Amino acid sequence: MKNRYKISELAKIGDVSKQTLIFYHKKGILIPEYIDSTNGYRFYSNSQIWDLFFIITLKEAGFSLEEIKEYTKVKTTLKSLEFLEEKVVDIDKKIEELKKSRNSIQEKILCLKEMSSNLEEKVQLVEVKDMKVCFIKIKNPLDEKEIAETYGKVQRLGNKNGIKEILYITKVKQKDIYENSEIPISEIGLLIPEGCSIKGEELIEGKKCVMLRHKATFDMIKLTYENLHRFIKENEFQIAGDSIEIGNEVIVPLENGVGGIVDIYIPIKELKKTKN
Repeated sequence: MKNRYKISELAKIGDVSKQTLIFYHKKGILIPEYIDSTNGYRFYSNSQIWDLFFIITLKEAGFSLEEIKEYTKVKTTLKSLEFLEEKVVDIDKKIEELKKSRNSIQEKILCLKEMSSNLEEKVQLVEVKDMKVCFIKIKNPLDEKEIAETYGKVQRLGNKNGIKEILYITKVKQKDIYENSEIPISEIGLLIPEGCSIKGEELIEGKKCVMLRHKATFDMIKLTYENLHRFIKENEFQIAGDSIEIGNEVIVPLENGVGGIVDIYIPIKELKKTKN
């Protein structure tokens, strides 16, 4: 077995470039065991082959060059163990963050697929069950900044209470739908799943509703309301309270703005028909 390897030989063994080894030398990460004073040639020992392999492993695991350099300075088994255990914890955190990012992207993909489907959404008659909701009131119902901040507060409330699937609920007064160019939002709530309880929660009693799924930009939501109101009128129903909108936290960019999938429920009752 050779005792020393030229830089070109070590580069071939580690499948890296000579420039990489020169860079590692300059950074103090892998310093050649011997440098010829007459010609400046670098020579590496047998043990440095394994040092290089380990450096490559750390780099592929996402370690920065500064972290790798820090580890090469570790001289004791205990310090080495502590260093590596800390890095394993860091890697586990990064894996969890990547999983969350992947899930978020996957949800957007599913949302976009549903929004781009050609299946026409139809108005449905549904029986809505009792729902527990924790609402946060909005001072200025047309303030986009306050609305966005309130959605953030609701999300943090759900995360704090360990709710995995965040579902938002907004109340809309029917008289407000056509009085403004935008639909005012006075309250944003968090739908509380069974088995969970949050201070300040309130109960929305189950009712018979007409429901239509909105899957377009949010500024077109009035068209969805128009379809619901047309259905209510044609079927001789009467609106029996404020509508509620239920949607998840997936918001996607579209050609004409941002949008998402929102289920709109309007409580109804049948009109009493007069006898002839």
